[in-house]
Parts: sequence; structure tokens; C-alpha cells
Amino acid sequence: MDAVEHINELMEEAKKYNQRRMIVLAGDRKYSFSIISQFLEYFKGKGVFISSIEEEIEGLENYHLKDSSKLLGTTYDFLIIDVYYSLQPSDIGKLYGIVRGGGLIFLITPKLEKWKNMINKYHLHLITPPYTKKDLRKIFVKWFVKKLLQHDGIAIIENGEIKKRGNFGGKVKRKKEIKIPSDTIFDEGIYRYAITQDQIKFIKKFEEFMKNKRMVMVLKANRGRGKSSVIGISLAAMTEKRKRSKIILIAPDIKNVDEIFRFVEKVMKERGYDVVREGRKMLIKGKATIEYFPPFDAFAKKADFIAVDEAASIPPHLLLHFLENAPQIIYSSTVHGYEGAGRSFTIRFLERLKKMNVKSVEIEMTEPIRYSMDDPIEKWAFDSLLLDAEPVDIKDTDLKNIEYGKIDIEKILENEDEIKQFFGILIMAHYRNNPNDFAILCDAPNQFARVLKNGKNIVCSMQLAFEGGLGKDDSDEIYYRSIMIPGNIIPQALIRHYRRKKYGNFRGIRVVRIAVHPSLFDRGIGSEAIKHLEEEAKSMGRDYIGSSFGATLKLLNFWRKNGFVPIHITTSVNSVSGEHSVIVIKPLTREFEKEIEKIQASFISRFIYWLIEPLRDLNSKLALEIIESYEGEKLKPKLTDEEMKRIAAYIWDGLTYRTVKDCLFKLTYYFFLSSDKKILDEKEKLLLLTKNLQCKSWERVSDIVKCPVGECREMLKNAVKKLIMHYYGGWDEISKFQEKIQGEH
Repeated sequence: MDAVEHINELMEEAKKYNQRRMIVLAGDRKYSFSIISQFLEYFKGKGVFISSIEEEIEGLENYHLKDSSKLLGTTYDFLIIDVYYSLQPSDIGKLYGIVRGGGLIFLITPKLEKWKNMINKYHLHLITPPYTKKDLRKIFVKWFVKKLLQHDGIAIIENGEIKKRGNFGGKVKRKKEIKIPSDTIFDEGIYRYAITQDQIKFIKKFEEFMKNKRMVMVLKANRGRGKSSVIGISLAAMTEKRKRSKIILIAPDIKNVDEIFRFVEKVMKERGYDVVREGRKMLIKGKATIEYFPPFDAFAKKADFIAVDEAASIPPHLLLHFLENAPQIIYSSTVHGYEGAGRSFTIRFLERLKKMNVKSVEIEMTEPIRYSMDDPIEKWAFDSLLLDAEPVDIKDTDLKNIEYGKIDIEKILENEDEIKQFFGILIMAHYRNNPNDFAILCDAPNQFARVLKNGKNIVCSMQLAFEGGLGKDDSDEIYYRSIMIPGNIIPQALIRHYRRKKYGNFRGIRVVRIAVHPSLFDRGIGSEAIKHLEEEAKSMGRDYIGSSFGATLKLLNFWRKNGFVPIHITTSVNSVSGEHSVIVIKPLTREFEKEIEKIQASFISRFIYWLIEPLRDLNSKLALEIIESYEGEKLKPKLTDEEMKRIAAYIWDGLTYRTVKDCLFKLTYYFFLSSDKKILDEKEKLLLLTKNLQCKSWERVSDIVKCPVGECREMLKNAVKKLIMHYYGGWDEISKFQEKIQGEH
């Protein structure tokens, strides 16, 4: 049997079982395309070709790999992915699900043994100075090839010769008849849009959900289960039943909600309504407006109904805040997908909802809409891209038996269980993990992994990166042209913001990710891991350990507790998380410690100024924590005589707050730079920061400080008086004010 005959055989088999089959065309690229051409001569269907180079196949839809996200939510009869020159795992994770049952997926690759040792375009993005091509590890393609050989339903044809047959004996399953409930609020026509019984169940549950004036629904499903489409169907049905609605859609990217928009429009138009969509907004005339917002932009938006898609990719504090914006909310999340896992999200998020006494209902959809449940290609994708990696079940562990160790990247093909545990923990903790993170750890020369283990069980995972040791040319590029040097986040931040090229010379370790097993939170395990890493870094002669992360009070407290100090924060927020990124560092050598002392003093000085405008909306308690990280120096506020007299008049009610704002800012600035911060208690310091630096309204200050406005005004005067008496208590003008005021009383 020749290659084309086997492909035809696999196509018939795929149709019979409503599954997909994959054909790997390896070897000479032109020969592989000739096989594709022969296949296309007799195959009639909707196909798409995707390549990492500008190339097209006539008669097919053609896309560049970098545009693979545009195909999410689409459906094809066959897919051709040309990964001959570049293999980016996340592209595979996005694309494997767009082919329907009975369809074929073609992969065009070099000869497999040759491919294992080749450098492809994706590798070039992983080279970080001072490393070069020869330092690349080339592990991921070996892993990928192993999985292609290991899984059923995948044929390997090398230069026309069938090396592995792709036959897989499935079960012929009759398509289940959709059963529509009898007692429904929505008419039968709405239910007819559903493809699976899972979607029917969701629509029915949505009816019950609508009856509650205030309620939350949490929907979870693997990719390809039709969750976005059924949300769109349900929103259309709700819109028809209600007089008028304002609906908001929230997701990390507008592409995530395109399917919701598409189904709302389809259902409403087919039912006779006038629908107009312009960009991120849809108007259903006389009935509803539906508008998309990125998570942070939706912070203050009020609506009758909110639907949040890819919720596991959005920080929990934002998700919980949306409860204040609408009485009814759906949170939808992918359980296992290319963006990371949502299973842990639903567990932890539902727990938080229960603590808040929020009425909620959870629903899971498991039935694929495009192919059968036992599809071998989905199993291959989950396994090869670690989409379903999870930590082992641990109920408790004796912390005395925990040991620090490393993951040997060169041996992950032999130790699959270990790498799956490692990434399972990271996926459970970090919502935006994707298959590229796995490939980076496999191949990037600067990346490595460390763990804490209890026996064979991993309890803490750390993905780490070597940084620094930059050459003169790279440091010059950063200094003069602000060129971003890959993989050197901390050195380039130091050079760009503190204007010393020599900071590129120092060598450190950046903690890219650290996560503890979800059953063992708050046991000191993360801190134990950092302690071991510090000892190892010192033995390597490294100058520092550092990290960069979305700033939250809890995370900053963790790093501060372990001896790290913040040295930079971005003045803009991430549009998805609404968080500012902060860099923390712990110096390990005396030489670098001296530099960090100067850098931190400079950072806190400028940070205080940034609180006036670019960081005016930064969480005030987080801002105070950053300031408190600086011990300060012995100094006295540099106030002029006139400024002192004006402050004295303010303290003793001679001038209003607004008229002395300039003086109070100056006093607050020097106080926070000083080593005298213990003069005031935490509440007084928070008050000074929110009012004198962030310039918030008295009402907002009252909310933050948890104190009535009138008491806040008096507390501020008393705090200012404490500072004045500490620094200038013996000054004649202060003494005169005291004598005069006290004399009158």
C-alpha cells in the first residue's frame, strides 16, 4: 500500500468512528507536498494550510503560523501544518481542535531523526546573551517525536515510505439523539441550536439561573466542547425574553468572545431581530447592547449581565470585583487548554464564592462538539503538550522529609512522571502557563528547574533562568537604544532605569515561576525552596537572586519575608491582570549589595513621586509595603522657614489642608525616605500616603483607612504634628504656636 492509499484508508476510518487521524509527512519537503497534491486531487472538503514561511496552496485557506489564533472557533475537514522550519508548541495547542470528526491533520516535518538535532526558527527566540546556538539543548523535538511514535491514530510517512501506520480501532458510535426537556422557558427553536446534550443541559440550567435576581454560574469545559457557542445561544434567548438588557463580555482578548458574538447575532437575526455589530459592540435594536471589554477596562463598568470567558486567565481579585458590577454573572473557563488549566481555578474560585455567601451553580461540559470522546488526536495533544499535567494527590506530608533537588532536563524523556508533576504544580498555580513554557524549559540554554520533593512526590516547582554576564555590545544596546535583550529582564531594567552599563556584568538567577502543591499552601515550603536556591546560587558565585511578577500585597510580602527588596515597578498596568509588574532582588555578594543599596534609595525616591500621577491608583497598602521595604537614612525634612510656619498654622487650624498641600507633600516625601518611619503607626502612614502622595479624595481615603472622614482629617493633623514635633520641636516658631494656642485654652 502506498502513502496516498494509506491516507485514504485513514480518512475512511476517521469518518467511520467520528475521530481524527494525523499523518506526519517527514523527509524531503517537496516530496511531502507532492503527496499532499495527490491527496487534494480527489479529496473534496474545506481545508486550511498553515506555515511558518510565506507560502500558499491553491484552493485552500492559507495562514502564517503567527496568525494561528485567528482560527480558534473555526472548523475544517483537514488541516496542513508546515512545521518544517519552526515548531512552536502553542500553535499546535491552538490548532489541533479545529478539525472535525472524520477529518485529517497533516504535519510536514524534516526526517524525524534529523529533526531531533536541527535548530529551527523557534530556537532562535530562545537564545539569550551570552549564550549562542551551540548552547541550545534540543530536547523538545525529541519529546514531540517520541509522542508521535507512541500514540495511536498517527501515521508517519517518511519520503513516501510508511514508517508507522495510523490505524486505530475505535467503536462505531451512533450519534446520540438530542433530548429537549418538556418544561422549558425558552422555546424549542432555541434548544435546536444545541449540538450536544451537554449544551442542552446548560441552556436548561441557564433558564433556572435567570430566575434568580443575584447569582453566579461557573462553566468549565475542555477546549472544543462548545462553551462559547452555548453562552451565545443562551444570551440571545435571554435577550428575547427580557425587555431591555445591557450585557458586558469580558475576556483577555476579543478573539476569546468572537464565538459568543457570532452565535448571539446568528440566533437573533434568524428570529427576526435587527442586529448591528461594530468592532467590540453589538446593538440588538430595541432589546439589548452587548459590549466587550478587557478585564482591567471592565473594572468600573456596570451591567445587567456579565459573561466572563477564559476566566482562569484573569486574576481572582478582578473576577470577584465583577460581582459588584452586575447581579448575574457567568464565569467560563477552559479546564485543559493551550492557555493553561482551569480546574484549580474552579476549585479555589468556588471556595472563595462560598466564603462570600454568593449563591452559585457549577456546570461542566465534557462531550466534544466536533469529534467523538475517544478521539486519539486529542489524547496525543494533551499528552505531548502537557495540557492535562497535574500534581499527584497529597493529603499531608512531613516537612522534615523534604529534599531539594534538580530536574535533569536531558533525561525528561526517561522521567515523564517527574516532568508532569513539575508542570502540574505550575499549571495549578499560574493561570497563563502554555505549551511554550515547556519547550522553553526543554531547550533554552539559560533555563533550568529545581524542586522540593517528599520521596518521589514533588511539593514545590521552580522554573529558573540564569541572567546577566552581558558583553559590552549588549549593554550598550540597552543603554543607548533601549533594545530589549531576551531573557535578561533584571539586567536590562537596571541598565535602563539606573543608567549604569556595568549592571549588565553582574550575574544572577531569576525565579521565572515558583509554585507549591495546592494541598500544602502556607506551610513555609516556598520559603524553604528559596533558601536552598540561595545556597546553590552562592556556591555558583552568582551576584543575586531576583524575580519579576504582577504586584499583589500577598506576593510582595512573600518576597520581602525572604529578604528580597523591590527595585522597580512598571508605571503602566497589564491590560488583562490590571497589575503592575514589580522586580525584587536579593544580593548575594557584598559588591552587588552596595549597588542595590544605592539603587533602592533611588527607586523609593522616584516611586514616591510616581504615586502622585502614574501610580495614583496603585493599591495604597501595596505602595506602603514597597516604601516600608526601604530602611531609609538619617535625614531631616528640608523645609524653609516659611513652609514651617505654614505647616504650624495648618496644625493649629490657621490654614486649610489645600493651602499647605505643597508643604505636606515635601514633609511626607522626606519622612518616607528617612529611617524614622516608626514615629507613626501603620494607619497614620497609610493616611499620609493616600492623601499627601496619591492625592485621593477624603471619601476614598476614608474607605482605605477604614475611618470616618472627620476622624481622618484630625488624624492627619495629629500625624503631621508628630512629625513636626520630632524634627522641629525646639524651633522657636513651634514653641510660640504651642504657647499661644495652649494659653488660649
